[in-house]
Amino acid sequence: MKYKSLLTLITVLALSACTIQVPPYRADISNVSKLKEIPNESVSVSVGKIKSEKNLNKISLRGSPLVSSVGDSYGEYIENALLQELKLAKLWSGVAKKQVSGSLVDHDIDVTGFSEGDAFIKVNFVVSEGNVNLFEKTISAEHTFDSSFMGAIAIPNGQQSYVELVQKLLKNLYSDKDFIEAIK
Repeated sequence: MKYKSLLTLITVLALSACTIQVPPYRADISNVSKLKEIPNESVSVSVGKIKSEKNLNKISLRGSPLVSSVGDSYGEYIENALLQELKLAKLWSGVAKKQVSGSLVDHDIDVTGFSEGDAFIKVNFVVSEGNVNLFEKTISAEHTFDSSFMGAIAIPNGQQSYVELVQKLLKNLYSDKDFIEAIK
């Protein structure tokens, strides 16, 4: 009986430290609709690199490392999200002269609360044409979600919250009038 309890404890501890991935990004229909409000005959934009420092490529959810499901970095995850929404809005072109790029400044997810978790993100976005920057601004977003004192609920909710956090980040980007003017 003692061995069975010890084996169960070891299994639980081993599983609690497993690396988990952020779910694949799902384009937000309201974000795509916002982009579709721009007359697309005048807009053609490509997506460049969103840089992410190595120390920003893991988030800890109660000891379980959360990593990007796209490439090796959260920057690539954000690139993919931006690319999905621009393509759906028919504003993306792989050969466009204007390009959206940037760098992840900071982000985190906190699942330590007993009933509520929160997350934040900051990305410095740049729109350039050739060697000229038309737009550069740090855009941020925050997200609150249901959590629990039980890790079996808090960790998956925190994991899923990253998708919603990036959706809010892109919504804030598309709501920035300077960004919209820069991509026109």
